[in-house]
Amino acid sequence: MSTFTKSALIATVLATASIVASAAIAPTARIGAFGEQLVTLQGGSTLHIYKDGQMAVENVYGRPTVVAPGQQLHEKNGTTIAMNSDDIARLEMEQFQQLHGG
Repeated sequence: MSTFTKSALIATVLATASIVASAAIAPTARIGAFGEQLVTLQGGSTLHIYKDGQMAVENVYGRPTVVAPGQQLHEKNGTTIAMNSDDIARLEMEQFQQLHGG
């Protein structure tokens, strides 16, 4: 096997491994309309984490849901997050603004 073929094979294997690894540790978070971090939870709920550290949960149907501070939430990838607050009013206001344009 020539040196070029070995190099090409090694590059292909490393690129494939890199793609698989990045998919395995891909974050389950995205950014919401108001700049908050949205984390998909097991069961389909969504955790909103605001820049000031406050949190709120929206259930699988998109409705704000009361979650007690201190409760353990589980991301889709298995990571556990401790709920530190329940800013349900903020989430309700954001949803209202999105629906009614204000």
